[in-house]
Amino acid sequence: MNERPQWAALADLPGVEVVGYGINRPGRPDQDGIPMLRAGDIADGRIQTAEMVRVGREIADAHPKTRLRPGDLLVVLVGRIGEAAVTGPEHDGWSVARSVALVRCADPRLAQWLRVWLATPTSRVWCDTQAAGTAQRTLGLRSLRQLPVALPSLTDRERALRVVRAIENRAEANDKIAHTAVALADAHFGALAADRKSWPERTFKDVVCDARTGTAARPPVSSGADAWVAPADVLRSPLPYIDTTDVSDLSGVPGSVLVVPRAGQVHAAVSRTPVIVSRGVLALRPEQEGDTWWLLHEIRSRSSELSQLAQGTAGRELSARAFAQATVAWPPEDVLARFARLASALHTRALTAQRENRTLRALLNDFLRTLGAAEALPRV
Repeated sequence: MNERPQWAALADLPGVEVVGYGINRPGRPDQDGIPMLRAGDIADGRIQTAEMVRVGREIADAHPKTRLRPGDLLVVLVGRIGEAAVTGPEHDGWSVARSVALVRCADPRLAQWLRVWLATPTSRVWCDTQAAGTAQRTLGLRSLRQLPVALPSLTDRERALRVVRAIENRAEANDKIAHTAVALADAHFGALAADRKSWPERTFKDVVCDARTGTAARPPVSSGADAWVAPADVLRSPLPYIDTTDVSDLSGVPGSVLVVPRAGQVHAAVSRTPVIVSRGVLALRPEQEGDTWWLLHEIRSRSSELSQLAQGTAGRELSARAFAQATVAWPPEDVLARFARLASALHTRALTAQRENRTLRALLNDFLRTLGAAEALPRV
């Protein structure tokens, strides 16, 4: 920064209004209603609506102050407090949930700066110290209004925003590349599987050499055990890969297909490192290592059907025995080999895009650290 930034509380910034939070009691979802953004829809500075929830128009109309306009700043108040995003034209007229605060700025450039400022370590630490609760951390509107905001010169802010936008745009392009690659692999699988009626019917036990479910006990980190994977790791993964670990000194053979049932579907992902799975995760390893991608896409294509095998509370347990007895039309070797070549290339491209995004996130975090560390945090 070329000049020392000025500081002010969020609510004291010119042209800024902390409107409030959204709908407290949305009622039952209404497929013909108004889209409602929740805390889970805001991540990495973007609004993600893959699992959009709609509320009745009468409920949305009862909260007119928090009906969205383009350029509104949304701030997560519950759980991942401080996560923020700015609405676009496509969100005009939408609503927000109680877990999200709406901040309206007269200047759209200021809204973008606030979004970036909320992502700095300085802001995150402040939000965390102001949050209340233990089971679910919550930031109150009164505290949010007092958020200290650094205001460098407009030139410095624009320069910082250009850097952030460049990183975010590249990361978004990589996300599209990765998702498109997986979709193409799904499409190739579907084309080849059109001949499945002519293939011999077998059970998964015949094509899987190892099927095991996990236990509730997590091994000590110091034990040198493989990476620990819980159901949430599979469910939250936006792409069908698990390749992050929190345990060093890995051993064993990677490449298991991890399966987790939830809400009438099964979610599947390929582990990129050796793993130990927790309760609620079924780990499968095919007889032939090259068949891993086929097994993954077979499960993805039968997500709803295979979820019927789940047992336990809310159908969240999928036993190795029940899965092994399910039938599958398994293709001949030439089909498996052809798909392995296609899928391997596509998944490699998706994984390359993911790796680049990890580097971009590291660069962005370093840059945000420099923004937040420019001056000591004052009392405002």
